[in-house]
Parts: sequence; C-alpha cells; structure tokens
Amino acid sequence: MSNKIFECGQILDHLKTEHHFIFESCYRIRSGLLQRVPTKRIKIYTDLFYHEYLKPHFELEEKFIFAVFEKDNLMVKRAVAEHRKLKRLFGKNDSLEESLSLIEEILENHLRFEEHVLFASLIEKIENKKILFVMPELAEVSIEWPDKFWIN
Repeated sequence: MSNKIFECGQILDHLKTEHHFIFESCYRIRSGLLQRVPTKRIKIYTDLFYHEYLKPHFELEEKFIFAVFEKDNLMVKRAVAEHRKLKRLFGKNDSLEESLSLIEEILENHLRFEEHVLFASLIEKIENKKILFVMPELAEVSIEWPDKFWIN
C-alpha cells in the first residue's frame, strides 16, 4: 500500500467520522445489554469490532494526532491511558456483562473527551499552521454484522 500526504484537518475529519461509527457501536452494546441478549453474542461482535476497527483507530490517533502535542501533555496521557484501559476490557473473557457495560460507558466518555477537549485543543494549536502527515490511505468506515442483536 502506498503512502499519501494528508493535512491534519483531513485526519481529524476522518477520525470524527470514525467516532460516529464508534458511538453507534456503543449504542449497539448498550441496547444488547438492555434487551438481555446473551453476552457471548455481544462479545463476538465486540471482539471483531476491537481488532478490525478500534485498535487501528487508536493506533492512528497515537501515532499521528497525539504526536502533534508535547510528550508530557496531560490530555494525551489521559487519552492513551483510556486506550490501554479499553484494550484490557476488550480482552476480558470473564464477567462479560460488567466488562461490556464498562466498555460502552468508558468508550463513549472517551470519545466525548477527544472530540470536545483534545481535538478542540489540537485545532487551536495548529491554527495558522500547515501540518502534513505521510501515511497509508485512510480506510473506509464500516463493518457489516449479520447478527443484529441490538434490534428487537
């Protein structure tokens, strides 16, 4: 795969589109839990979601977006710590109902923090500057899932 040049704003727009999809996944998890769907069905979905989608999303943020900030930036430290916490929760195979509930809650709060605080700070930081990244093409945002457990 060849690399392409992206402006920081283009990457932020892409991440915000991905965040919309992640919010949708939080809704799916929450709905499944509220409808008392067997947690193993939800876990199969969250495993694929994490490995195919969320993990690469976190890597993109950490490698490119967070690198724009100073190394000891508290907002970045918080975001990376939340990435690690979510990684541990997605890896749990016991206490599934509790883990899935925490994933949904922490992930949604994390996205709100990134969008309303971290990204806003980044936009302010790069104002009147042109920051370019050389990176692989940004992937489409979609995962088709045959088991629509979140629908009644």
